[in-house]
Amino acid sequence: MSTRLSDDARWNAIRGATGLLYLFLLLPLFIVVLISFNPTQYAAFPPEGLSLTWYQKFFASERLLDALVSSFVVAAGSALVAGAVGLISAIGFVRRDFQYKSVLSSLLFLPMLISPVVIGVALTAFLTDVGMQKNYLFLILGHSTLVLPYVFVTVRAQLFGFDRSIEEAALTLGANELETFVEVTLPSIMPGLAAGMLLAFVISFGEFTATQFWVQPDTVTAPIEIYTMVRTSLTPEINAMATVLMIITVVIPLLLDVALGKNLILKSA
Repeated sequence: MSTRLSDDARWNAIRGATGLLYLFLLLPLFIVVLISFNPTQYAAFPPEGLSLTWYQKFFASERLLDALVSSFVVAAGSALVAGAVGLISAIGFVRRDFQYKSVLSSLLFLPMLISPVVIGVALTAFLTDVGMQKNYLFLILGHSTLVLPYVFVTVRAQLFGFDRSIEEAALTLGANELETFVEVTLPSIMPGLAAGMLLAFVISFGEFTATQFWVQPDTVTAPIEIYTMVRTSLTPEINAMATVLMIITVVIPLLLDVALGKNLILKSA
């Protein structure tokens, strides 16, 4: 009995510590959301009332909406590019044996290990040397480099658990390799691919550090715009914009995951 009570006490302590940690991480976000509804010019907590004034001003600001659209375009493009490259890379590394395979596999994870500042400077120097101008394509290539490992690792995990006898059965029944891939392999690994692309979209949408080196006045993203507002003119609109970003990068992906009933992120972990 004493051992059981001791175990229960330890688990309760772990639950309590975990709850405090989540409270510490999430409480500032809830405060930002509440302050965004404050009707006064100055941030106050608790809010003096509830109003959509700053949301109306946010959606009426062409500059802020352009930044939001730029982030969406870059994040969607990066997710698509990383999805295609990550899928091909994962299939190649899982299905084929070649020289220096382990070394090259490790190199794919470098964007997760190296500081985004270093990647931002290095990629800027490289793409500028080859004559590429800073535009949406520049941003998409940069963000694709940063998020590629997330797609690669989730698709590779799906392929490791894939039963290749299903492919062999399809080939035996007369399907060619392309038909087998499209109709058998791809649907089976789609949870990993979709989860990787979803992670890529979210990470790209909120990327700030490396993006500083890649933006131009006509391609400013939402995180860069928020940083500029914090440095120059801190207005309550920034709280509304931050809340919209949280909805896009957290709430919508989670709701999509639940609505699809696939638990894509959990399955790929």
